[in-house]
Parts: sequence; structure tokens; C-alpha cells
Amino acid sequence: MGHKAPPTRLRLLGVLALLVGLVFSAPAVAEDLIVSRAVLDDPSGALSIADAAERTFTPIEGATLFRGVTNSTYWLRIQVRAPAEGGSVVLFIVPTYINEIRLFEAGPGDPRDWSTRATGNRHPYAERDRKRASLGFVVTPTAPESTYYLRLATRGYSQMNLKALVPQEAEAKDDARDLMMVFFVTAMGALLLWALQGYLLDRQPIFALFALHQAVYTLFGIAATGYLAPLSAAAAWPFVVDWSFTVLYFGIAVTPLLFSRELFKPYAPPRWLMHGFTLVLCAIPLELAAVALGYGNTAIIINALVIKLSWAYFVVIAFTLRKEQAPSRRLLQLFFIAIAATNVMFWLTNNGVLTDKKENLDGLKLLIVDGLVIGGLFAVMLHGRGSQLRRDAQESMLGFLLIQEKLVLEQKLKEQIEAQARTDDLTGVFNRRHFVELAERELERARRYHRPFTLLMIDIDHFKTINDTRGHSTGDVALQGVARVIGETLRSTDIFGRLGGEEFAVALVETGKAEAAEVARRICAAVAETEIAAPKGGPVRLTVSIGMTQLDGRSIGFDGVLNEADQAMYSAKQSGRNRVMISA
Repeated sequence: MGHKAPPTRLRLLGVLALLVGLVFSAPAVAEDLIVSRAVLDDPSGALSIADAAERTFTPIEGATLFRGVTNSTYWLRIQVRAPAEGGSVVLFIVPTYINEIRLFEAGPGDPRDWSTRATGNRHPYAERDRKRASLGFVVTPTAPESTYYLRLATRGYSQMNLKALVPQEAEAKDDARDLMMVFFVTAMGALLLWALQGYLLDRQPIFALFALHQAVYTLFGIAATGYLAPLSAAAAWPFVVDWSFTVLYFGIAVTPLLFSRELFKPYAPPRWLMHGFTLVLCAIPLELAAVALGYGNTAIIINALVIKLSWAYFVVIAFTLRKEQAPSRRLLQLFFIAIAATNVMFWLTNNGVLTDKKENLDGLKLLIVDGLVIGGLFAVMLHGRGSQLRRDAQESMLGFLLIQEKLVLEQKLKEQIEAQARTDDLTGVFNRRHFVELAERELERARRYHRPFTLLMIDIDHFKTINDTRGHSTGDVALQGVARVIGETLRSTDIFGRLGGEEFAVALVETGKAEAAEVARRICAAVAETEIAAPKGGPVRLTVSIGMTQLDGRSIGFDGVLNEADQAMYSAKQSGRNRVMISA
């Protein structure tokens, strides 16, 4: 019989596949009104528009200009065809993390009279031609075509996708981006909340690390796609824009390392391979130092290399795991291969390799796919780990409960044995040994602190006759009945026991002579007035004879006091029974 994946895991994978399919679905194609594009490198960034207009530009194909990580400035010359119905055109620009794009267009009279305006993540959102997350300009080309120049100056990746769209198509494209971003934040936020709930339930560090990864990647996605622009103080502190984006970019390299290291630990990978995590993580402080010292592009290149090597490194470790866990090693290998393949596609497209062939795979879509694939597959792996942890916890709890139950049973058995050792089996009162032990202790206390102490010896009258005429079963019931009546008459602090046969004894604590005599008389009366139901024949009525003695400050041992009470009890019997006699 084949092994079946848990239903919850299958549902997660199904939802993930559906979401990725929706993101990859081909959008409606918008007509690009740009007739031609050409680029000019400006390594020093010193060229003016007049200088650039006189230079020779190199034609480029496709809508994307990509020059990698560089400090160079680039000029782009485009020829835009006027719409057939006339009117304005939107120069639609992504990505949105470009620092500055400056547009130059010739004046209507003198072609050397250039008007200019700028946009970018360092420029105030309120000054944009269009108040949308994407960058761009609104121009009005004259028929048949108009020429525009754009100056691209940015730190990090010099990459720009530029199209000229009619306003309706530009708005539709922005609306689609907004919808995808809502979908991205909602899906990533749901995984974040799930991870936080898992951490609160299980208190396992891996859930917290997954939540951290989700939070960092979601913030990076929002920042990279320009949706923080309305909240950004770009004009006042432009360096904050670069630093925040750079730190988040470094963060998406760190969090998978931390999560994967924690994920791999239970599988017992080779120790020397696990040391690689520490080595790779050491690169992050060096990157931050490089940024602080002004080598931001170098830091970005190193971070990109860290990300690329990390996913290859994870795949290698996944194939060296030596211990089986949940999820299985085979499933872990497949997941990391899938994540690495997704990232390879992301990098190829982001670097312009697939741009012309896969025009629908723009940066936002790849960002969403990458985030959902990594987050979704991490969640599937984490679900398997969490299920295993809960099973282990349940087994541990069950074992703990069994041990606890065993200890409780042993304690109850011990208490039962101890109770049997000090309790009379027939009547349930203290047996002779335990009664004597407690009474001696109370006598010693009374003698030391000069407190009153009274001892009663109680004997059932004519008990032998009951045994002989009604049987031992009736005698046992009679003993139980008398013990119950005496116990109900006494206080909880008094000591009551059966000395043997039909003899009982009571040590009255902190009780003077008159009060003790009254207690003894109440016992006599209570027993005489009680009918005890017998197993055979009618009810039994009994009486008792009681002998009483007191300490009275004397230095006397317990045997002496017991003997005095015993002699007084015999005197009570000789005087007619069913009475109390006090030792002289």
C-alpha cells in the first residue's frame, strides 16, 4: 500500500498551485506606442540634455533596459507614436525602486528649449504626474511621433521596463498590479498569522523564524513594488529610502538561512555542512558595513550571490540528511529543488534573460510567485514538522499522564497500606498500636505543659452472649454499630481506638474532669438508646461500661493511666454495668 500525503498538506499544495497559476495567467495585452528605443551610457553622469542629444545612441530591442548593478547613468531616447484618437500618453515605468528618472521633452517652439520633470523613489509621491504605485509621466505626443529623453540614475540595479500606453490601459495595468498586491499581502499575511498561531501553541523557534521570514519578505515586496511611496519621506531623508530597502533586501537573504538551519537540525545532517550556515550568515554584517562605507553596489552584489548560493546549499544539505523526520527527507528534497528552480527562473527573468520570451512574467508577478512558493512550501514543511511535534508532545503527555497515574496509584496504595497499618479492619477506628502511639504522645504533651488529659476505657456489656446466641456475624455488626455511635459522640480532636475484642478506648484532648465525665455519660446513653440492625433476627440493643481516669498533673506513664482506667471500667461492671466509674 502506497504512502498517502496527509489531507491538510495536499490542500496546502493545491491552494499554492492554484495561486501560482492565477499569477501566471496571461493578462490582456496593452498596445505599446513606443516606436523605437535607444540607449546611451553616461559613466560619469556629467552629460547635459544638450550633450546627450548630440551623441549617438545604441538601439535596443524590447521594453526592458537592463545594465545590472552599476553606478553609471543611462540616457534613453524613445520615439512615441501619437494615439489615433489623439490625447495624452502615459510613459509607464517599473520597477519602482529606481532613485530618479528625469524626462526631457523639447519645447513647442525651439527644439533646444527642453522642459524637464523627474520621478523616482527619492521624489515626493505628491509631485508625481499620476498618484499610483508605478512610476511614469503623462505626455502629449504630436502626430505622427514625438521624441523624448529619459535620464536614469539609481543605486544598485539599473533596470527599467518602459512602455507608452493610453491612459485607460495604464490605469487598467495599475489596477491589475493593485489587485495582485492585495492578493500577495493577504496570502503572505495569512501564512504569517498561521505561523504566529503555531508558535503560540507549540513555542517552537522554527515557527517564530517562519513568521519572521514572512514579515520581512512581505515588507520587502511592498517596498520593492512602490506601495510604501505614499508613506515615504523621500524628499526629506532620501538616504532612509535606500537604507530601508537595502536592509529588507539583506533580510530576505538572512531569514531563509535561519529557518532552514532550524528545519534541518532534527534530520542530523553532517556537522561540517551545518557550519556553513554560520559562515554564510557572517556575510550579512560585512554587507551592512560595506553600505555604510559607501560600497552599496558591492554589498548588493554580495547579497545576490549569498541568496543564489544559499538555495543551492539547501538542496545539497537536503540530500545529506541522515535521520528520518516529518516531513520525510524525500519530500524535503523535492521542496527545496522546487524553491531553487523558482528562484532560478526569477533571477533569469530579473536579469533580462527571459524578458522578451516571457513578457508576462514581470517583476511583481515573479516577486509574488517567489514569495508564495517559498512561503507556501515552507508552510507545508512546517505543517509536517508541527504535526510531528504535536504527536510527540501528545505521546510525551500520555507517558507523563501514565507515570502520574502510576504515582497516584502507588501513593493511594501506600496510603491504603498505612491506613490499614493503623486502622482496625472491622470497625474502621484506630487499632491498638496506633491508638497507644497517639495517646502516649498526647499524654507526654499534657504532662509537659500541665494540660488536662482524660482516658476512657469502654467495654460492651454481655458481648459474649451476643456472639453465642446470635452468631459472630451479628457480633461483628454490633461492634461496628457501637464504634459508629461512640465516634459520632466524640470531637474530631479526640483519639478513639479499639484495643481488642469488645474493648474500646478514648483519649479526650484538653478536657477537664467534669466535661470528660459528661462525655462518658453521653456515650453510655447514646449506645443504650441505639438499636443496631442485625443480619439475622431482630435489632440488637447494647450497653457499655466505662472507666475514666485523669492525669491531674501526676508524673505517670501511659501504662499506669491505662491500668487505672481499666480498673475503673471493671468497677463499673461490678456495680451493675451501663455506667461510668471514675478512678479515685
